[in-house]
Amino acid sequence: MYSFVADQVLGINGLINLSNIVFLVAFSARGVLTLRVLAIVGEGLTLPYYYFQDDKLWPPIFWGAAFMMVNAIRVVAIFLERRPVVLSDREERLYQVAFSSIDKREFLRLVSLARWTDCSPGEVILKKGQHISEAIVVIAGELEAILGNNTRMALRPGQLIGDVSAYSGLASPVDIVAPGPGTLASWDLQHVREFTASRPELRANLLRIVSADLAVKLRDVTTAGPGLAAERIASK
Repeated sequence: MYSFVADQVLGINGLINLSNIVFLVAFSARGVLTLRVLAIVGEGLTLPYYYFQDDKLWPPIFWGAAFMMVNAIRVVAIFLERRPVVLSDREERLYQVAFSSIDKREFLRLVSLARWTDCSPGEVILKKGQHISEAIVVIAGELEAILGNNTRMALRPGQLIGDVSAYSGLASPVDIVAPGPGTLASWDLQHVREFTASRPELRANLLRIVSADLAVKLRDVTTAGPGLAAERIASK
């Protein structure tokens, strides 16, 4: 009995028993990373068992090594995905003023498609009737939307230019000018649609941002007076 127990614990059979204990712990783990690391350890313990048999068992050795490699690749990928997201100063500012509701890692992928623009005082960003092919966000400075009768509405950092018109591909109903220096981030709408096509959660978040921005503008024009509100709402 003693020799049997010793063989199961200390002998070559001990490796396979220890391996199964590790697998049992792995399948009990709640975290994917812990499960994969323990799976690598457990699979590694089985390889000597197969190798030191009288007739080496090459098929399970090969497949065990393959499983270890796949799990190792996924472990590295998980570590890379969990690294802290580092944003540049202007990316951080854009994130804070407009996209703080989006996961930073998704935002980093989205901002990689952005085009950054510095505008000078008096520059016309969009002309009335111009087709809107880009989604534009104000990062710094202020822009103005010039409505009928030379009425102006300020667009502050974090606000979107065009709103519904941009996302529906319509022409701009107003002139957008920069009264002073400012910084903008813009995305080609077609690229945004393609990028979010396989990311429904991100697309939903972007639509919520657009809706919130429009709600703020509606609130602003409502407080400005019924006549002006009607004019500005029509211009959206």
